[in-house]
Amino acid sequence: NVPAYSTDSVAELSIGLTLAVLREIPGGERTMRKGGWAHSAGGIELRNKVVGIVGLGDIGLATAQLFRAFGPRELLGWSRTEKDAFTAAPINGKHVPLEEIFERADIVSIHVALNAATLGFVSRSLMEKLRPEAVLINVARGGVIDQAAMAELLSARRFRAGLDVFEPEPVPSDDPIMGVPADQVVLTPHVAYKTCEALQRRMVITADNLRLYADGKPRNVVLDA
Repeated sequence: NVPAYSTDSVAELSIGLTLAVLREIPGGERTMRKGGWAHSAGGIELRNKVVGIVGLGDIGLATAQLFRAFGPRELLGWSRTEKDAFTAAPINGKHVPLEEIFERADIVSIHVALNAATLGFVSRSLMEKLRPEAVLINVARGGVIDQAAMAELLSARRFRAGLDVFEPEPVPSDDPIMGVPADQVVLTPHVAYKTCEALQRRMVITADNLRLYADGKPRNVVLDA
């Protein structure tokens, strides 16, 4: 196993997708490439918004710390077990029920692992709690969200989203998520982990794992043989 190599990279893309949606960055570029200039009535600031973090592992906590720098009105979090690091400085977040995050947050950023318990975890009923001005960010795994329901709700302009992960991957061209209006969703092809720095760390950790195994001191073992 190669743990934690991409924590910062994934957290940064959560912020990047949020800003891309709120400030309509891809739409502004599309307007300019078509020869236009005036794009919209204006984007939305991230400052003074309610931010919800779903999943408070290393990546969720790193994401929360980055969001804190933007001056949120509240920083809400949900995890199966409460994390002291989330409520302590510098994050100073507040643990709340999952439903409250979807009801109250302006930005909901998903950071739960995909397993049998989390398959389809972000359900239609949860997403229906989001307000039209809310933004859903997913840099975790595509399978943790009901993607068909999400595509339908996005197309109905029930909320907006920034998505880096999908089910399946690569995404078929006829998948409903590809038919969502471009001003409702920003899509990236599972690149949250993929920075030069993260890939370098992955290579170093992998080499160290091999060396330690050869020395009879295995590290980062997922399952014992």
